[in-house]
Amino acid sequence: MTNTGPRAVRETVQVYVSDCVTSVSWADKELKAYRQVDLAPGQSEVVTIDLAVSECTIVDAAGGRVVEAGDFELRVGPSSREEALLRAGFSVA
Repeated sequence: MTNTGPRAVRETVQVYVSDCVTSVSWADKELKAYRQVDLAPGQSEVVTIDLAVSECTIVDAAGGRVVEAGDFELRVGPSSREEALLRAGFSVA
């Protein structure tokens, strides 16, 4: 991320996960992690955010939390607006 403006900023990098195929109802995307970064004018920084596979849990019919195997999509950006998000697919075995 790069601060292209003339003032120092605090940017919030947000991480969302979407379950591409699920056996139960799931939100289109869920906020799973975020990190705030302070940047001086012109400063760039690579932001690392760890996301555990346990963030991909669903609540099954019995009321238990389970990680369901399948395809997911990671969405990362400064807001939840679709046009602001970078996307990458991943699978849980």
